[in-house]
Amino acid sequence: MIQEDFEQHVVKLQGALLGFAKSLTHNDDEAKDLWQETALKALVNKEMYRDSGNIKSWLCTIMFNLFLNCRRLSSRQQAMIADFQLDAADDMEEGIDAECAVSATDIQQIMNLLPAKSRELFSLYLQGYHYDEIARRLNMPVGTVKVQIFRIKNKLRACKKQIL
Repeated sequence: MIQEDFEQHVVKLQGALLGFAKSLTHNDDEAKDLWQETALKALVNKEMYRDSGNIKSWLCTIMFNLFLNCRRLSSRQQAMIADFQLDAADDMEEGIDAECAVSATDIQQIMNLLPAKSRELFSLYLQGYHYDEIARRLNMPVGTVKVQIFRIKNKLRACKKQIL
């Protein structure tokens, strides 16, 4: 399929895919964002599409995977915030004057204290990538990725205690 035909097929399916996105997100703005990410990913990875397949199902698969990755990211960020809040609550029980509320901005400030390589590695982890995907992307052994993420989490906890 030539580039113009592929792009036209993607545009023709916009309505159907927006409906699918709305059924996943239950929010018009998030559905539009998901549609845009899907279209961009499809256009960038056009060569992966096989002409013999159904383009609509291929695009729906991309959209669903993007949606799941976004949910993983959100749940990891929420888990990290909850973890920091539990640590702060433990500190308060011990008599240390610390705030219980830790915002995403606080986490970003703490992450900015990390070296660039660690920040990149942990950012991929927070985006929902699996250890093996991170290892391939950064050309590292999987075991090294796991150990470094563990160490980064510990560093972030220590930095958080210093900031709070």
